[in-house]
Amino acid sequence: MKAAELNTLQQLLNDSGWRLRFNEELELEFQQDYARRYYLHMQVAGIMGVIAFMACGILDLIWMPEMAGRTWFIRMVAGVPMWGPLLLSFWGKFRQKFGERYMQLSTCIFAISVVAGLIAISLNSIEPYNYYYYNAITVALVIIFVLSRIQFKGGVISAIIMWLSLNAGLIVFGPASNKLAIVIITNYVFIGSAASALMGTFLIERSLRQNYLQSRMISLENRNLEESNLTLQYLSAIDGLTQIANRRSLDRILTIEWQRALRKREPIGFIMADIDHFKVFNDTYGHQAGDECLRVVASLLKDYARRPGDLAARYGGEEFALVLTDSSAEQAGIIAEQMRDKIMNVVIKYKKNDPTHVTASFGVASMVPGSGHASPEALILAADQAMYQAKRSGRNRVVIYGHPDVDQKEQHTQQEIDR
Repeated sequence: MKAAELNTLQQLLNDSGWRLRFNEELELEFQQDYARRYYLHMQVAGIMGVIAFMACGILDLIWMPEMAGRTWFIRMVAGVPMWGPLLLSFWGKFRQKFGERYMQLSTCIFAISVVAGLIAISLNSIEPYNYYYYNAITVALVIIFVLSRIQFKGGVISAIIMWLSLNAGLIVFGPASNKLAIVIITNYVFIGSAASALMGTFLIERSLRQNYLQSRMISLENRNLEESNLTLQYLSAIDGLTQIANRRSLDRILTIEWQRALRKREPIGFIMADIDHFKVFNDTYGHQAGDECLRVVASLLKDYARRPGDLAARYGGEEFALVLTDSSAEQAGIIAEQMRDKIMNVVIKYKKNDPTHVTASFGVASMVPGSGHASPEALILAADQAMYQAKRSGRNRVVIYGHPDVDQKEQHTQQEIDR
């Protein structure tokens, strides 16, 4: 899926970008990103536009005081669709529900209101100041389109509405003398300014879309790289056959838990397990059945790594290990006995082979970090020696390092007899 998305993004990026359009899903995400990125930008541009639009009214009081009342009334009326969306854009709830979704529409309304207001003011101004406002329309057009970050489609619609409003105003309310010349000249200037502004708007949006595609591709590639790294970390920490921790991961986790136990002065329990007569099992049922046996035993051992810090791992070959945090030798011995009993009673069947059972021998050790000659290596060695003692004592039993050579299975059997 990600490869297909990367391919689609690359194709769009290789395109010249003249269409300014993505597929529906990508277009929606682009518009959301665009709104979040430029929401504040448009607010600042709106504030500057309103201030400039209103501030020019001061000149009316100086140039044509007799018309200032009318032109200021026009400014106030035109200012309503400018102030309204601008003030609402600062309201958090409005922004969450509507602000970003209708940002482009609000910008178009704002731009049209500015130009419509300037047209009305110019038509209600005396000469030569009316020409000042005619020119102000073209200047405002360029500034609004460039600063407001309005997109090309919205800019075209806004420019058409502005152009129609301009011509309607000139034809209906324009001066009677030289009306045709004024209409032609004003249209010439407006169309030239609008074309220039729209070209700038188009190029800016095209560049922003290409930047969005590039950033999205980089984000996807980084995500793929992170997932690949996580996969590699997983593969380097997990035994491929049994899907539990491997020896490297065991050594690393044991070192980490050892340091934690050292700070808390807690014991760490360690269980070493070896499947009895595994070579005979392999020779009898085949290596694939042997692999299935290892997977079954690993799955059973994994169930006993229940607490944070506990870890079941494949130590090597048919040997397994279990790290138990905050566990004394007796507590670890009880768990080892439970595992021994569970392994002995589980049925192992591979394809057409007859159902069979296996047993395992367990060595248990526990140490408190910081005491005596305790170390992770010493803990492993102690459990390993106890496991070999269990092997020499007849297999299918649990031996705790440092305890008398009486396995817990025999004790359990004696207790059953006594009952």
